[in-house]
Amino acid sequence: MPLTAPELDTRSFEEIYNDLRLRVPQYTPEWTDFNESDPGVALLQLFAWLAESLNYRMNQVPERNYIKFLQLLNMELRPAQPAIAHLTFTPRPGADVVGVPQGAKVSAQPADGGTPLVYETETGLSIIRPALTDILAFDGTAFRNVTTANQTAATSFRPFGWSPQIGSALYLGFAADPPQSPPVFPQQLRFRVFLPETAQAGVAQKCAEVQRPPIPPVRLEWQYKPNQTARWRRLNEQEDTSVALTREGYILVEGPREIEPTAVGQGESRYWLRCRLQSGGFAANAIPEIDFIRPNTVEAVNLTTVRQEIIGISEGHPNQSFTTRYKPVQASSLRLAVEVADQEPPLSEWEQQSDFLHSGRDDPHFVLNATKGEVKLGGERLDGRRQHGRIPPAGANIIALSYRYGGGERGNVASNLITTLLTSLTGIDSVTNERPATGGRDEQPAKELMNQAPAVIRSRNRAVTAEDFAALAGESGGIKRATAIPLAHRDHPLDVQVPGAITVVVVPDNGAMPPEPTSDEIRSVCRYLEQFRLVTTELYVKGPQYTEVQVNAHVEAYPYASPDIVSRDVKIALNSYLDPLSWAFGGELYPTSLYGIIQEVQGVAAVPILEILVGKKPHEDLSRPVVLGLDGLLYGTSDHEIVVVPQRDL
Repeated sequence: MPLTAPELDTRSFEEIYNDLRLRVPQYTPEWTDFNESDPGVALLQLFAWLAESLNYRMNQVPERNYIKFLQLLNMELRPAQPAIAHLTFTPRPGADVVGVPQGAKVSAQPADGGTPLVYETETGLSIIRPALTDILAFDGTAFRNVTTANQTAATSFRPFGWSPQIGSALYLGFAADPPQSPPVFPQQLRFRVFLPETAQAGVAQKCAEVQRPPIPPVRLEWQYKPNQTARWRRLNEQEDTSVALTREGYILVEGPREIEPTAVGQGESRYWLRCRLQSGGFAANAIPEIDFIRPNTVEAVNLTTVRQEIIGISEGHPNQSFTTRYKPVQASSLRLAVEVADQEPPLSEWEQQSDFLHSGRDDPHFVLNATKGEVKLGGERLDGRRQHGRIPPAGANIIALSYRYGGGERGNVASNLITTLLTSLTGIDSVTNERPATGGRDEQPAKELMNQAPAVIRSRNRAVTAEDFAALAGESGGIKRATAIPLAHRDHPLDVQVPGAITVVVVPDNGAMPPEPTSDEIRSVCRYLEQFRLVTTELYVKGPQYTEVQVNAHVEAYPYASPDIVSRDVKIALNSYLDPLSWAFGGELYPTSLYGIIQEVQGVAAVPILEILVGKKPHEDLSRPVVLGLDGLLYGTSDHEIVVVPQRDL
């Protein structure tokens, strides 16, 4: 059973005060005045207040011991996680563009109006100067202009048509006005493929494929049209994380060296590139359908880089600790060096370790607490017999050569809010994020760590049982609750058992109703769980199978009750009861239980008529439960129809 800290005394001020008053007749029967003005009553209230304060402090002792126990196990709060955004840069027409370097800063004003958020690009970006003006989809027989669909969000199209075949292609036309000075295109072209948001939410993903993209089902070839008379020529594909346009990802292609404006199909004269299906075929349920494709797009994270920060001066003592100026720190980003004036070279870089257990006395190791930004250096064991890690000499400067800090839920800004350039970029006219930033999470609350600790200790950093997977999925952050279904495979119904397979169903804490995990959130859980699964386990992560419940009821209210308030409170009570964040996975709903939920609302006298719609369909027999699958959850709609009428006289 879970390890919970007991409360030694739970009595409130009122309970203590009432207990004291009840003792008065037994011990001092002559005391009969219990008005607030009586000095004795005032003393009773004072003693009750002091006792409540002492009880509160006493109840912190088990919690403190619990936290100290977790610290002994080296369990720390999960640091804040940075949000990830995909930024699209638009060059100024006719301007010379240098490009976007790695670490370029762009800011956004969050919805809470607080400190502006900073995002840094993860990689450098070579800018394509001509604007992408025309998109043509060729299905092997005819061209279809999908430019408008590509420019409009939430309007998807099929880049190779409805029945892709050898020769189907996606044509990209870049504007030839004004004429570009050579070279027209950079040496590397970067495109980002965006899939429809609603189509990807909650869809099961195989965790092994998130870390290592699968082999594409087809072979695509990127080509360019050098001039009007020349044949299409091949461009080398350097990377394709979109797996032949079947998932969201980046495509990196070699840029054409010499190219002239040409006409393709019935389109105008443009610089034309195309992505052509050369061999293979898509499965019937995996034909590519994309929302839009964008050039000049790069990934950015809600982190800020700090360089050359002196975080302290060594005193030559063992077990020294120093703190960075900014926190929380992204653990993998910290580069630490020690500067000793009388050695050659004076600056030596140290290595980060998870602990000092395997560090020798001369090993330049340090340990980082990312949440606190605390750097710990080597020292002696408690018995003083062995030194773990090198101790910097007195007077040495402890320097953080570079580190990145930031993160948090504030970074999950909406679309088109990351628009302010902080880094001077020649020739860039604007920048924006066409999709919301996702993945940002605040530092883990202490209560959450305490609740998760028993399951984490039981799993011992590996996932074998279904309980292990569910516990670790909740630990990954951003996930409110999770369950694991053994022997469940993505490509088979849940009642078909597939040996070696397991499906983890996650419910995010994103405020939506129903709370459907996005494809980015599912991939984040996959990346976290992948490190714990056994080699022989085939692991999938997906969202729940939600079922909407709508209640239509006639409610009789007492004469003193306001019909509007009763109707509002009934809807709140129903949605609270049908909350997917608390409903058991696969739990059955007995419609008759809704009578009790409604009648508990203040002002309700009776419920003469009750009807429910399950998934927009009437549930005729109220004595028959609503049955869900193992991955099923219920949620209440906002469209409950509650008609409130006065109570009838009997």
